[in-house]
Amino acid sequence: MIKRSLNPLWDPSEINMGGGDPNYATPDYIRDACIKAIIEGYTHYAPTEGIPELRESIAKYYTKYGVKYDATQVYATAGGSAALNIGIGSLIKAGDEAIVFDPGYTSDYNVTTFYGAKPVPVPLSEPGYHLNLDELKKRVTDKTKLIIITNPNNPSGTVFTEKELEGIAQVAIEKDLNVVTDEFYSEFVYDGRKHVAISSLDGMLERTVVVIGGTKVFNFTGWRLAALIVPKKLWLKVSTFAQMMGVRPATFIQRAGVVAFNGLSETYGWSVLQDQKAEYDRRRKVFCKRMNEIEGISCHMFEGAFYAFPNISKLGIPTAKFVADLLKSQKLEVMDGERMGATALIGKASLAYGHIRPALTEDDVDEAANRIEKFVKQITVKAPA
Repeated sequence: MIKRSLNPLWDPSEINMGGGDPNYATPDYIRDACIKAIIEGYTHYAPTEGIPELRESIAKYYTKYGVKYDATQVYATAGGSAALNIGIGSLIKAGDEAIVFDPGYTSDYNVTTFYGAKPVPVPLSEPGYHLNLDELKKRVTDKTKLIIITNPNNPSGTVFTEKELEGIAQVAIEKDLNVVTDEFYSEFVYDGRKHVAISSLDGMLERTVVVIGGTKVFNFTGWRLAALIVPKKLWLKVSTFAQMMGVRPATFIQRAGVVAFNGLSETYGWSVLQDQKAEYDRRRKVFCKRMNEIEGISCHMFEGAFYAFPNISKLGIPTAKFVADLLKSQKLEVMDGERMGATALIGKASLAYGHIRPALTEDDVDEAANRIEKFVKQITVKAPA
């Protein structure tokens, strides 16, 4: 039985679909493990790369995707943002180019730019936002050093197929490129699809850095627990970069993380996760259907993660204004979807242009849809002649 949890930092009258913060309580067995660790005195420094038990539990968990890593290849971090920053930042330098997908996760673009490299957006194909291999191939140059993937994709919810990943792998191998793959939402895929780890494909184990985390799966976003899984030949480069950033999670949180990841191999942990996934699936079907019933909005049925990506461009209102006025008028917070892709680089040519990104992390998706519908009717009412 999954338990709901209200964030005490939020206005209770507001429906907050802005960030990917699940409205579930952290499962009791994980919270108890954290409290127990504090009582037992696990409040001192942990090893820089993480406690051995956590690294072992993450390596063991990831074998479900057909890849075997040593625990010594796991580097624990304080959250996925830190892990992604390390993964990207350690593998590029100023003047390099990195392949990113459009639409795609904000940090894929921002982190690349921060380190002086150039993000090169590859448009995904509509509808469904899947890979067009030709579009990828024609954007690879002599300056390309890295391909960044989010799978399932945030914000489009695309679950890349094995064939698509094989295409990316072919390019990476032929051009001798490294890959950073963000797999935070790997447990949330729908309609019988499966998550395929690109590192499991031939030739990819030694050129792929995996970003994995527990914050979404175990509903402890505020705990900040994630990890990098790093090829042996890249370990020195990635770990040296990470050590300079000082990103190790609190020791007692790492102890709880051991119980959390190990719990997914046990009936009690797996049952909680499956109940949660079923609820996300319900919200997905309800919300996307409702969005398509509103004149001026279209919304594809996403395949993974828990983000809807409605297109509001036909309403003729800038997305930033839509988001701000929706919050003010209806107390419903959503993200400006133009932040999730290449709009800042290529404007209206970006597939993120004209979109919003509600995170379906709240129960009342029907009420959220009602508020959007009410707001759209307000802004589309024509002034009297």
